[in-house]
Amino acid sequence: MKSNKLNQESALKYIHGGNSLFTVINTLTTKRFTFKVKKHKTEDVHFVSVLTNPDVYEYIGFLKYSNFLHSNKSSISKDSQSVKVFSYIYQKLKQNTLPEFVEFWHEGVCGKCGRKLTVPDSIESGFGPECIKRLKK
Repeated sequence: MKSNKLNQESALKYIHGGNSLFTVINTLTTKRFTFKVKKHKTEDVHFVSVLTNPDVYEYIGFLKYSNFLHSNKSSISKDSQSVKVFSYIYQKLKQNTLPEFVEFWHEGVCGKCGRKLTVPDSIESGFGPECIKRLKK
């Protein structure tokens, strides 16, 4: 699967796209986490999950009013590294202060609809041509 590194502004848009799948990497330690963020069908809430096993994502919390909140319904502790990493990355992206040693890579799927990206401009932005038009509106 083709992955693509996103800058800070694009990364935040990608997270809020509605159906994002991405990996964050600390290039100093080589530690990485893969997250999935899906928007609720009717509410302005995004559910955040972390990859814990191959193809197994576990719910850790949600985004609401531009804040990340750990959920008590999560089987993963608020003190776990994955929860702390997502919270840190999200805050730094909102402040446009993500350190250079942290990289944000989308997993080659549209951040809005989840379809595989094939058009070079779409791979670069993280959104398919039709979805990017809807996001701009």
